[in-house]
Amino acid sequence: MGSNSWMLQNVAEFVDEEKGRVISMACDEELIVVGESGWNGEAWVYDIKTGELKFKLQCNNLGDTPAPFSHDNIMVWLGKSIIVTVGTNDNTLSVWDRSGTMLAQDLHKDKEKIADMKRIKAMGDREREAYLKEKTAGMSEEEQHNYCMAVAFGVVANKKKLISMTVQDDLIYGGFDGGFFLIGNTDGEWKIIKEVKLDYEVVEIEVAGKWIAIGKVNEEGNKIFSLWDPEKEEMVEDLKVNLKRFRSCKFIYPHIFIIGGRRDADNTGVEIWNVEKGEMIRHILKGEKEYEFINTNGKFLAVCEHIDSWTSGEEKILKLAVYNVDQLIDKDIPEESLWSQCYEYSTLNLGGEHIRAVLNDKYLIVNHGRSKFSIKEITQE
Repeated sequence: MGSNSWMLQNVAEFVDEEKGRVISMACDEELIVVGESGWNGEAWVYDIKTGELKFKLQCNNLGDTPAPFSHDNIMVWLGKSIIVTVGTNDNTLSVWDRSGTMLAQDLHKDKEKIADMKRIKAMGDREREAYLKEKTAGMSEEEQHNYCMAVAFGVVANKKKLISMTVQDDLIYGGFDGGFFLIGNTDGEWKIIKEVKLDYEVVEIEVAGKWIAIGKVNEEGNKIFSLWDPEKEEMVEDLKVNLKRFRSCKFIYPHIFIIGGRRDADNTGVEIWNVEKGEMIRHILKGEKEYEFINTNGKFLAVCEHIDSWTSGEEKILKLAVYNVDQLIDKDIPEESLWSQCYEYSTLNLGGEHIRAVLNDKYLIVNHGRSKFSIKEITQE
């Protein structure tokens, strides 16, 4: 098993000179979706076979917000029949069909408060000034300032501010401080179909086999998980594993693959744990590099090297590494015998981009330049 059994062959390279700074990425057998980091608040959707840009999605509501305050990172997911986006600046959650039509937006927010804010924003200057004077009467100077700034930027307080999210088929799971909710389509209407209240902040939600893994930070500052059973609609198990405060993870149950680390934790490489036994299987690339993005199709795992957004302009070589999952979870295979494929990309060719790589059943899709995507076919030798 430790021999080089697979090959990644470059089958296509797509060029889009207008492509923005990609911060998130998702794909399936038909579409590539990328979320931008910047002031446009957009996600771009491409045909995976031709590389054609099919359409753009406006994923936030910051059009009237001045540029210094409207910078946004757009996160993207793909369901069976939907595209899901989140603008992290104003916490805008949007559901789209695969032709780019919006199906629902901000179902987790207070509709009455949003309508009230729109009413205030539509007032004339004198009317709005009189309203604000009456509304802020009795407030402290700081409270008055904060309220007026919220009105100026259209900020609506939201008790369900998204902290974590995942999509399984066409169900959307969103975690917040106090629980998580499920968004789905019932009788043709998109809505919150269930809300689960918890006494902690849900910092991770990930698909974990037939369950949904719900993560929190414990008193010691480590991440721990419980399993939610979608069929029984209840928590069924607290996992034994006690993990560092990692950056990102993926489950291939009963294993979890984690990258990054906060505080004094080792933030290099990839840790693989068996969450049922509470034991680490291995820590690959330990002491080598820090990785910021992880993706899997269940058969292969791809990790992309971390880069600070404030890079000095000096050249840095960024790494993308691909491994076979079955080998990674086999403790009998030493790390030096694992099959892997690595690629290196210069920051001088990135133009502010991050390396992002996602997998579908047959292909590895890589965002690696100002204007370029590469598609690599995975074949067994």
